[in-house]
Amino acid sequence: MNWLLKQVHTNLASSMTANADLFDKVGVLLLHKGQPITEGIRDLLENREVFIWEKKEDENHSNNVVKPFPKDVYVKLVGSLWNIYHGAKLISQEQIETTIELVETIIKQLRPINVYLNLNMVRLDVEQFKHHDYGTFAHCLNVAILATLTARRLGYSEKKLKHLTLGALLHDLGKLNIPQEILNKPGTLTAKELLLMKQHPEFGADMLKNSRVLPSVLETVIKHHERWNGTGYPCGYKKDDIHFDAQIVAVTDVFEALTADRPYRKGLPPYYALEMIIAGAGKGYNPTVVKSFRESLILYPENAVVTLNSGEIGVVAAVPVQMPTRPLIRLLKDDKGRFINKAQYVDLMQDLTRFIGRVEFNLPM
Repeated sequence: MNWLLKQVHTNLASSMTANADLFDKVGVLLLHKGQPITEGIRDLLENREVFIWEKKEDENHSNNVVKPFPKDVYVKLVGSLWNIYHGAKLISQEQIETTIELVETIIKQLRPINVYLNLNMVRLDVEQFKHHDYGTFAHCLNVAILATLTARRLGYSEKKLKHLTLGALLHDLGKLNIPQEILNKPGTLTAKELLLMKQHPEFGADMLKNSRVLPSVLETVIKHHERWNGTGYPCGYKKDDIHFDAQIVAVTDVFEALTADRPYRKGLPPYYALEMIIAGAGKGYNPTVVKSFRESLILYPENAVVTLNSGEIGVVAAVPVQMPTRPLIRLLKDDKGRFINKAQYVDLMQDLTRFIGRVEFNLPM
């Protein structure tokens, strides 16, 4: 089912009560269901377009179902990546062929339906592994899934999608040649350490020189830290000098890195990381890529139960396309844990003091 804004006629009389929640054309709540319509409210509503949220059955409903990326498949994929590349100095053609099998698994999981990546869920699973570099491969898999979702939104063909996903899986390969004490350093890197760290794209390209991968894959590996405005590394390329696949991976790489825990900081909430990416459109990132990433990223699926920073619990009623980090929330429990019996909404686009702290997928009992 899709939520759609349906315009309604506002031939209202004062002393009536609203028989539905009324919204403006961008989904901002104007009047709660059951609220009295005073003369002033009536005049206000009759002078503007008014809408209600309506559920509409989609003709292609089976293609619009939303579900999380399967947890068991995810853990298996990370383990497979670790097994393929652990301890490698040069990547063989055989390893690339095995990795392509992982690419096909990812694309198969994402093909028939809209899939979202529950980052909190998958990171909990990764913590059980004690291998010192296991997190690098979890990061690469997350980046690959997000990049594949974005590229699909951009209309990539199956063939181009496979090359993009392969490049995304391999983008941080060069970090295997960075000492762990630098990768996991809890403090600020020295100038010498930072210089070494910035060489990892080139290290990765060197590791692939005997693998006969396509040029687009190498471009992704070596240019995923280049930036739209020329401020990136290792070469300071900008705009169309950066392969489009690398521009996609640049966005998904930064989003994933911002939301992940690091030795020197806790990960940011996904909504905050996405707002930072959106703010960087036209600066560090290609605006077209940012738009497609924003539209393909399902942070808060419809009907997901969320906990706000205020302690209130609610259900996602609608998500504005232009700002998916700020959905409309119908409250279920107040900040004391008491059920709310009347319809009460929080519009996060209007109330900037509240934000989503946690997402659940079952109604609270």
